[in-house]
Amino acid sequence: MKNVQAIILGAGKGTRINAKNIPKVMYLLAGRPIISYILDTLKKIKIKPVIVVGFKYEVIKKQFPPYDFALQQKRLGTGHAVMCAKDKILPETATILVLNGDDSAFYKPETLVNLILAHQKDDADLSLLTLVRNNPAGLGRILRDKDGKILGIIEEKLATATQKKIKEVNCGCYCFKPSFLWPALKKVKKNITGEYFLTDVVGLAVKEGKKIESFIMKEPNEWLGINTYEELEQAQKKMQQCLAA
Repeated sequence: MKNVQAIILGAGKGTRINAKNIPKVMYLLAGRPIISYILDTLKKIKIKPVIVVGFKYEVIKKQFPPYDFALQQKRLGTGHAVMCAKDKILPETATILVLNGDDSAFYKPETLVNLILAHQKDDADLSLLTLVRNNPAGLGRILRDKDGKILGIIEEKLATATQKKIKEVNCGCYCFKPSFLWPALKKVKKNITGEYFLTDVVGLAVKEGKKIESFIMKEPNEWLGINTYEELEQAQKKMQQCLAA
């Protein structure tokens, strides 16, 4: 994984889980913070991460002192969060892996390696990990044209009734060429929710004729979003099963 660097998004408060004293990524799974699992996975494949922190950031920095951190003082969306990490990315970095700290605990090292290698082999400007799910409620849908080419990602709260029927969803895990990512983020506009969505970069890539690739996850159970206490309990059971296997 030469010249690859990761950005882990961990600034969120966890509004739906009603976090008050710790960031959502610091909730425990099998006795360990959620974010610790993806940190271990990146360590195995020798990728250095920058962790974007915000809400109660001192808790994360105290727990993981060896890592580089970028502070997102105002939580203005995922696109803004990635931009906050720009100064921490090394000049020689050729591939930037972006993922969420709260939904990546179950990723296998080979899944991330395969995504990165496919991205590099295809010389893509942007590659994204997707997932087909029978019940895609709450997740951003992948928009494709009749030939299967990606047109963009639509967040569920902005999707039409027809778009909500799409079962291929966004995992929030991407690879970018820095030469595309940073200029594209500057072009992202604030949406009706007052945020800058990283997903809007996909639409920009389409508009500008950039090379976009997708990598559909073979094992859907590697991804699990944690936004509610019910989902946290589900993740607890799943992690206990994984550790016991």
